[in-house]
Amino acid sequence: MGLFNLPPDAALPIILASIRKDGLLLFAEPKTIGLLSPLQILTGVYLAGVLLPCLVTALTIAREQSFKFAIQLMLRQSIAAILFTLVLAWGGRLFLIV
Repeated sequence: MGLFNLPPDAALPIILASIRKDGLLLFAEPKTIGLLSPLQILTGVYLAGVLLPCLVTALTIAREQSFKFAIQLMLRQSIAAILFTLVLAWGGRLFLIV
């Protein structure tokens, strides 16, 4: 999480959102939201929302296309999500006082 300028508590919502998108709701928990700046919330929600498709979506893509296609798609999506999240997390600090 340090790579994305996020505290360790942000890991659980990001991991759970990779399984089901309603894992994002954990960012609204008072314990979590109290620890994060607005930029960190944006960074965490973005990363959790786009890092991987939810498990059901990934399985559907694998079933309708192929397992190889689904893995390639998720790999490309993960790389793009990580790169843009780094830009958001660290580039955002240049424009905001956090």
